[in-house]
Amino acid sequence: MSLVDDVLYDAPGFAVLGASPSAALYTDATVLATERAHVFAGAWALVATAEELEASGSYVTASAGGIPLAVVRGEDGQLRAFHNVCRHRGITLLEGAGAVGRHMTCPYHQWSYATTGALARVPQEDDQFGAVDRGALGLAPAQVAAWGGMVFANPSPEAPGLPETMAGLDARLDGFLTGPLRQVAVVRYEAACNWKLLVENHIDVYHLWYLHARSLAAYDHRKFSWESLGDNWWSLEPMKAEPDRPGLAWVPDAMRHHIGAYLVFPNLMLVTTDEYFASYDAVPVAPDRTILTLRVRSSDDADADALVDSIRSFMAEDIAACERMQRGAASPFFGVGALASTHEEPIRRFHASLLRRVAP
Repeated sequence: MSLVDDVLYDAPGFAVLGASPSAALYTDATVLATERAHVFAGAWALVATAEELEASGSYVTASAGGIPLAVVRGEDGQLRAFHNVCRHRGITLLEGAGAVGRHMTCPYHQWSYATTGALARVPQEDDQFGAVDRGALGLAPAQVAAWGGMVFANPSPEAPGLPETMAGLDARLDGFLTGPLRQVAVVRYEAACNWKLLVENHIDVYHLWYLHARSLAAYDHRKFSWESLGDNWWSLEPMKAEPDRPGLAWVPDAMRHHIGAYLVFPNLMLVTTDEYFASYDAVPVAPDRTILTLRVRSSDDADADALVDSIRSFMAEDIAACERMQRGAASPFFGVGALASTHEEPIRRFHASLLRRVAP
């Protein structure tokens, strides 16, 4: 048995998740399947920056909790999101990112769809199908929305809209995002750990003194402030001394000479400094494997390599720590012990939000 099983969930909570003891939260495929069905199937995912989808016919693909999606800028200039599944035999219609032109064409049997999602062409239709009800076989729609130069998609057409999901983070970040930010770097990481460990780490104040003793030494952890906004979370931490560099000109005074960390529930993590706006999402691909896509946005003249290096200095420490916790979950003595009353309270709130999704 694990040492302490009731810090994050009581027995009924574990039963709802299909997890017992605590290690199952991070190792069990059934738990991940539950999270995908009840959390990610209705969650907003960051899929692109606006400049990646500027041109008519441009597209990106993404996976939201294992659900393949495609976002396309139509010939009419409108952004639309679809489930990236051909309605004929179910093959993923698009791969990667690029331009589709006037139609999205399946590579398997050449069924073609307009950028509105409508089925436009069926090869050998008269001979092999008689008549196809094209109106019933268009691509299944998903939600799409833009905010702050970023494009988000949601697999569920019925899920709450993006403004509701932001739950106050938009007001906190709008001043930063109104500046002329441009994407200057994209880096993909694979972490050998459960996605929740990465999110927990992001909102854990307690580890800043220790794990990041060198990489975040410029910041005064004693003056760290945070707040939960519904399921979301934000924090600010000031620098010990003002830097010589001027930073981005439009950064609001309240955010200048600070590092900000934010969580858009369930898995989108944001970081702000005087020099950049960064995002990285924890996308689960297995109970013990997670993909993170780091996107760095700054000014056109930013030193992208230097910014990525500065983020990697603490991000690599976080990933390594989470991978070691994942290895610890294999032990029969794994468990969640006493949590710090203030510095780890966001972790309790995160798990409470998860449980509300699974057992409303």
